[in-house]
Amino acid sequence: MGLFPPQLSETGVIWQAKKERLVSSNPLYAALDLGSTKIVAVVGHALEDNLFEIVGFGVAPTGTALRNGTIIGVPQAVAAINRAVDQAQRVAGRPVRNVVVGFAGGEVVGLDQRVTIALRDREVQPSDIEKVLQEARSMVNRPSSEILHVIPKTYTIDDLPNIPDPVGMVGARLEAHVHVIRGSEMVIANLKRTVERSGLLLRDGDLILQPLGAARALLTEDDKELGVAVVDIGGGTTNMAVYVNGSIAAIRVFPFGGINMTKDLAIVLQVSQEEAERIKIEALTKLVSPPDPEKEAGTESSRSPSVEQSSRVMEVVEARLAEILGIVARDIREMKLENRLQRGVVLTGGVVSMPQIIPFAQKILNPLHVTVGTVRPRIQGLVERAVSPEFSGAIGLLYYARDSWGEEVQEETEGVPGKPPEAKKETAASSRLWNWIREII
Repeated sequence: MGLFPPQLSETGVIWQAKKERLVSSNPLYAALDLGSTKIVAVVGHALEDNLFEIVGFGVAPTGTALRNGTIIGVPQAVAAINRAVDQAQRVAGRPVRNVVVGFAGGEVVGLDQRVTIALRDREVQPSDIEKVLQEARSMVNRPSSEILHVIPKTYTIDDLPNIPDPVGMVGARLEAHVHVIRGSEMVIANLKRTVERSGLLLRDGDLILQPLGAARALLTEDDKELGVAVVDIGGGTTNMAVYVNGSIAAIRVFPFGGINMTKDLAIVLQVSQEEAERIKIEALTKLVSPPDPEKEAGTESSRSPSVEQSSRVMEVVEARLAEILGIVARDIREMKLENRLQRGVVLTGGVVSMPQIIPFAQKILNPLHVTVGTVRPRIQGLVERAVSPEFSGAIGLLYYARDSWGEEVQEETEGVPGKPPEAKKETAASSRLWNWIREII
């Protein structure tokens, strides 16, 4: 017998070793999307600027841990996070420690701010950009709120406006036009604490609003330049990000979503919410992909909704969906942006899989053009699992991880660069690593 098994040649061993070295050296990015009904963990490698290879994926229901995107049960949320992350890292074959986290809970407020600093006829440095962004943070800070994002829109040097990147230019005065987004300090503190209790590390700047994640995965720069609104209809919230002239114009989080449809259905059918959710999912699935009568004969469960019940489900779902889209349309009109969104509205989220969603939404959002977004052009690997509209926000978070971390992604045992974890975090992370090893042996 030779040195290698019959099924694996020496060339095969060398190729496999090279492949393993390549995978281990390629930075691994991880994201956690905290939704009201489920937690999604996704792990991937950046292949190009707008292309990710998805190598790990996990989904866990939240039960009663979150309400309208806000954590109200820490132990339950920790357990759900652990289940989702464990699924993702088992598939990826590598443990996860650092994550970017997406959420949409509590009061979220976004406002424009202008900040000016003196240059004294010198060249703009990256430190000047950081200075004006920090100044914007200090100007809008409010009690009981925390700054989530300071997003540059345009810059002005002296009397020259609409500069996208002023670094290297010379002038006497630099003015930044930024969009500052802040959220509830209590909501954010509980979220961070929950993630830490899960044995994960969340660095400064790695907490992302879900509508920004969905927009990152679904929109092109051309979309943003022409004007577009991304509307993500989730389980407990409906989130909207509006872009005009290439930059963010507004962020909205509405406390309505698929859960409200389930509650309506439970009242109409006089069943529990758990049963109403099951009926809703099965009915919508049947309407989207009607079963073949010959193949399904004698096999369909007696609990499956009838055609009549499925139609009733659609009536309830459409009534609530019309209300949600009506709120979106009214908000866009109040901002006086309906004539500036040439790309119209891009829908995403689990609800958009329902049949005839585009013509239905078009009637309510008219005259805005309506499309359903897809992440398919931007992912490889576990495409069939990750391509569903309900996961677009999670996919977009990976891009934020790549942009924030760069190549400085450390292995599980190394922690965060320059930020040694506390002993409590170290213990939690070690426990997660040991559990992960035990499960794959």
